[in-house]
Amino acid sequence: MPYLTAFAKEFLNLTWMVLPYFLGGAAFGAALDVFVKPEFALKHLGGGWLSMAKASVLGMVMPGCSCATMPMADGLRRKGADLGTVTSFLLASPLVSPQTLVLTWAVLGWKFTLARALAAFFGAMMVGSIFLWLEKNKPGFLDIPAPAPEKKCSSGCCGVKAEEEAGPRKFWPVFIDILKDLAKYFVIGMAIASLLTVLIPPDVIPRYIGSSGPLAYLAAVLLGVPLYVCEGEEIPLTLSLLKLGLGNGPAFAFLLGSVGTCIPTMIMSQKLIGRRGLMIYAAWWVFFAFGAGVLFGFF
Repeated sequence: MPYLTAFAKEFLNLTWMVLPYFLGGAAFGAALDVFVKPEFALKHLGGGWLSMAKASVLGMVMPGCSCATMPMADGLRRKGADLGTVTSFLLASPLVSPQTLVLTWAVLGWKFTLARALAAFFGAMMVGSIFLWLEKNKPGFLDIPAPAPEKKCSSGCCGVKAEEEAGPRKFWPVFIDILKDLAKYFVIGMAIASLLTVLIPPDVIPRYIGSSGPLAYLAAVLLGVPLYVCEGEEIPLTLSLLKLGLGNGPAFAFLLGSVGTCIPTMIMSQKLIGRRGLMIYAAWWVFFAFGAGVLFGFF
């Protein structure tokens, strides 16, 4: 009974603190969804370094997780965008969205928020550079399948809807849809974070793996990358790990690692970048999360 009371108190306090920012982020995401047209974005993304930079920024501002933006990545490829542009967009998309930036600032502070935005942009540019080089210098290496008829992402990840809405999109219906899609992940994230805070003794992490040593970074990445959470769920989980004594660097590595490995998305990515490309992308994600965490730990 004391545990249940402590859990309820922690859950309510955390939810009350974060809820206004969650609603504000959803409203910003809905506004972007309504007023930024995909056709406009696709027109400005052909290929090269500038295109990769634009794709990275676009991935960061488009609402939704990587699964939600997969059809747009496919559209980029079909319209002639190079692999550098496509992979830059794919990596930036799950790392940052308007909702998650607002929530990160509200829960973890401005340093985590700024680092998350910078990591999304520069990480996307780096992986885009790798694929741009492979496409130009090793054309047969990636063994990319021939384009298949375009399909929309199904409901295997992040509650993405398979059907497109008919007619022009309006703010309030989109806002309600975003809340419906994200509310369960919001509640699950708060519940798991509250459980971790209540059930795990505060000295477990510092005693057994250390707060910021090599083992802490390794444990954070190995826990985060296979976990996969969606649209803000990683933020309260990161907060609970910080409360339990995990250092800022490993916590940031966990935050990045936990948002980029949606299995349906990875399967669909194979159609765009090939099996070898998928292995390179996954390996890069592990290396990137670890390295970004170490770098963040210095600040």
